[in-house]
Amino acid sequence: MDESKRPSRADSLRLTRMPDVRPSERPGAGAPPVPPAPPPPVQKGRKTRKPWWAVVGVVGTLAVAGGLVVAYRVTTDATVPDRGVPPVDIPAAQVAASTPPAAPSGTAHTAVATPSASAATSSATPSASIPVPSSSPTVKTTATAPRVVARGNPSGANLALTATVTASSAEDALWVARYAADGDGVSRWASGFSDPQWLKVDLGENRRLTTVTLAWERAYAVAYRVEVSTDGAKWTTIWSTKAGQGGTVRVDADGAIGRYVRMYGTKRSNQYGFSLYEFEVR
Repeated sequence: MDESKRPSRADSLRLTRMPDVRPSERPGAGAPPVPPAPPPPVQKGRKTRKPWWAVVGVVGTLAVAGGLVVAYRVTTDATVPDRGVPPVDIPAAQVAASTPPAAPSGTAHTAVATPSASAATSSATPSASIPVPSSSPTVKTTATAPRVVARGNPSGANLALTATVTASSAEDALWVARYAADGDGVSRWASGFSDPQWLKVDLGENRRLTTVTLAWERAYAVAYRVEVSTDGAKWTTIWSTKAGQGGTVRVDADGAIGRYVRMYGTKRSNQYGFSLYEFEVR
């Protein structure tokens, strides 16, 4: 054999070396881990301690907070009045304790008043008998008169021209009542030859009057009055005289309200009746 081809000792050792083994592949590397030691056994009959100090602290805190809230509400309610309601200051000296009077008995209509105890004095007031009415007092009410509505006469027209005219009497058919309110200064009304006599116009509705004019003939009235009425039954005098001199007399009605207007004569100037040429109402 060729010596040059014989393996050297180093090569022999390289060939006989054991293959590399990784730690994970070494014997014993794949063994299961050792389990941890079990906890010490709990002794029977012994309970674990709870954090009682935490519970006590929470309860104490809630109690203190509740007390503060109650104290604040009491102080606020005692010092601050309700919003929107003005405070009422009642002097203590005027507050008196009283007891309601006893109910009246069936035989006597009296009630005994219990003496009141005043905060300012301790002296007792003797009781007194107070009569109790057997029935409620009667309350009388007065009805308000209705407001009278009346039309005005801004144009100043003679309202008698369209009114209904009547009289207490007429001398004859030539001198009837209508002729005293026809706008004719020649025609006239003449009454019977006696006292009293009257001439009346019905305007048809309540009017607010300004003037009443009487144009007398020679048979005029010495004593007479001018009256107005809203119903023809109750009359109100707006002017009167007992020293009439005839001619044309203008009476200021001063806004009197009436539907009916009349001349009421009580004394003639001569033996004839009352005679008017015109009776104007404005």
